[in-house]
Amino acid sequence: MKRSNDYLNDIARNSNVFCELTDKERADLKECLLSIYKDIKFICEKYDLVFMLSGGSALGAVRHKGFIPWDDDIDLMMPRKDYMKFIEYFKKEFGYKYILSAPQKGDVVESLFLKVIKKNTLMKGVKDSPDFVSGVLVDIFPIDRIPNNLFVRKLHSCFLFVLRGICSCVKMYRSKNAYMKNALSLNIRSSIYYNTCKIVGFIFSFLKQSKWYCLFDKCSSLSHGDKFFTIPSGRALYSGETLLSKEFLPVSKGLFEGIEVNLPNDVDAYLTNLYGDYMTIPPVEKRERHFYVEFNLSLIHISEPTRPRL
Repeated sequence: MKRSNDYLNDIARNSNVFCELTDKERADLKECLLSIYKDIKFICEKYDLVFMLSGGSALGAVRHKGFIPWDDDIDLMMPRKDYMKFIEYFKKEFGYKYILSAPQKGDVVESLFLKVIKKNTLMKGVKDSPDFVSGVLVDIFPIDRIPNNLFVRKLHSCFLFVLRGICSCVKMYRSKNAYMKNALSLNIRSSIYYNTCKIVGFIFSFLKQSKWYCLFDKCSSLSHGDKFFTIPSGRALYSGETLLSKEFLPVSKGLFEGIEVNLPNDVDAYLTNLYGDYMTIPPVEKRERHFYVEFNLSLIHISEPTRPRL
């Protein structure tokens, strides 16, 4: 099933509706992302929390030893227990510098997973609602235990799939996002997709968007199985992110832009599960892109407090 990102990528390849960042803007963005990563790493090392690169960032570390050339984000993941602790510790030590968007414990609840957003920056994506707390950010996904029993696991997967779909539709209905509406109205299929999502979103809008996010997050974290882990909020959904727990942990080591980073224990199994033949460079038309409508790093204050010492 296509996601909104898939439709946006199709539209971007066949129109000039989106603007690309310049090489200078992209370089500045990557420098800012690495500074956020270093703050996250500091807290994780200080409090002995497990974290590792995920998705395209893990792929970039293995295939390119850094950012994928056409990519401009950093994705991380943490076991649920460490993830919940991280939100508390990071907010306490770096609340002056960042806003945390996360279900249940975030400063705001605008996503299914944790977004560490740097204050005094502006980076608004085409999918963001007008009142979304925007800025340069790093995504952190919780790794959840899931049922050992295959039948129960399938039921859990289906339930969370439906719940995640409701979350997406309610977001699309409530966001009143003119950029998204105009972009997805450019062809018949994406227009049908957009309007169908809006209708479903209207039906389920009896609960606030944040309530749906918190419900999804709570239901994702209920299982206590010990054989399998997954990331229900990940790009490949519950079933596409499921691996044996030993393939996630303990972490292995890699390099990312000259920095030593943590990767899944069996990083080959992890990347093969997500991407198949991950070492082959995809053709231009298959490369996923990010779309921004506002971008400004000049809002950063030079006189920020320095990172606390260990």
